[in-house]
Amino acid sequence: MDILTRFELRKIMRRKSFYAGIVILIVAALFLSIILVANIQTTGKDGKFLNGMAAIQLEREYNRQLAGPLTIEKMEAAVKRHQNLLRDPENLDDKGEMTVEANAKYDVKDNQIQFLITDAFSPASGYDFYLINKINPEDVKEFYQKRMEKVQGFLNSNESGNNYTVKEKAFFTKMNEEIPVPFQMNYVTGWKNVFENLPSLFLIIAFVIAVCLAPVFAGEYQKGTDSIVLSTRYGRSKAIAAKLKASFIISVGLIVLAIGVYTFLILGVFGFDGANASVQMIRFLAPVPYTVMQTYMWAVLIGSLACLLVGALTLWLSSRMGNSFSVIIAVGILLVGTQFIPENKNSRLFNYLIDLLPGNMFYSFSKITGYEVFHIGWKLIPEYKIMVGFSVITITLLLPFSYRAFKKHQVV
Repeated sequence: MDILTRFELRKIMRRKSFYAGIVILIVAALFLSIILVANIQTTGKDGKFLNGMAAIQLEREYNRQLAGPLTIEKMEAAVKRHQNLLRDPENLDDKGEMTVEANAKYDVKDNQIQFLITDAFSPASGYDFYLINKINPEDVKEFYQKRMEKVQGFLNSNESGNNYTVKEKAFFTKMNEEIPVPFQMNYVTGWKNVFENLPSLFLIIAFVIAVCLAPVFAGEYQKGTDSIVLSTRYGRSKAIAAKLKASFIISVGLIVLAIGVYTFLILGVFGFDGANASVQMIRFLAPVPYTVMQTYMWAVLIGSLACLLVGALTLWLSSRMGNSFSVIIAVGILLVGTQFIPENKNSRLFNYLIDLLPGNMFYSFSKITGYEVFHIGWKLIPEYKIMVGFSVITITLLLPFSYRAFKKHQVV
């Protein structure tokens, strides 16, 4: 690292806003993690509800027993176990339903597999909670076929609001057909919770980055030091490049810190199990052939690029505006305000453009497991992959604009 870059790094890191940003990120990661732990609930073996760590440990114990390929034999056995319990009068209450005690002692351990079966065989119009009671165990051999039927039902319904073309339907059908079966089961609650609050975390990271980078150029204007910087030997070349490099290093460092703390906090509590499970264990109709870990890597990549895009935009605004506060306000409006823009049911192009704004890219897990596709020439490309390319291209374009804006700044 050259001397000028180290100098610019020290300038950013000496500001109170930098240390405040680190504290905010750590507190946010802690807060988002604590909320998820506190909301966990399951039925204990004695029939009483368990919360927090006790619930997590019991659910992990049960789901680990089901880990492995989601085979027809495994599903058929789970259905038979459940229905055999219903045939024993000792397990039923006055209404003929399974007692809480019987459910807690024998049935709750199969919940994960029961939910998957119910999801696949329930009608498109709703979720049949009692389906597992009446389904023929032999019918589960159609599990994967039923899932494909639900995919087709989604693509052909108005529920999606997308009015998919024949070509798009064929595209998503092929994507689903290429997903490896049988699905891999495992305990995935930890990873599911990681995905749940990632958008909020990315939003906080992006805002902290904006606060840290806003003074990079605008601060020079405010203090009147722009004349000194630009009049030095390397003021209009290497000094500007050093500012950009230092800003990138700070942004990456903040992203790694926040995501690392958040992920390890949650998985440290819930367990790291499930990384190799199929993502369909979390989002049943997801059209991608990824494991949970692969999906996590994609989600982090897209969200991180969105944060870096906010950083690049902040630098460009900083090079154009006279003070840091104006830059922060402008970025804040972009991050928060754009998330309230409603979808346009008559214009998919408008929706595409809105989705490419950083505030919407923070919802990366939903984008990866969703059914949105871009038309690039004659080719169809999933939306989440477009987001990666768009972010890289836009960042690459914004940095030279920032460089030139400060370089050509006329000192008054």
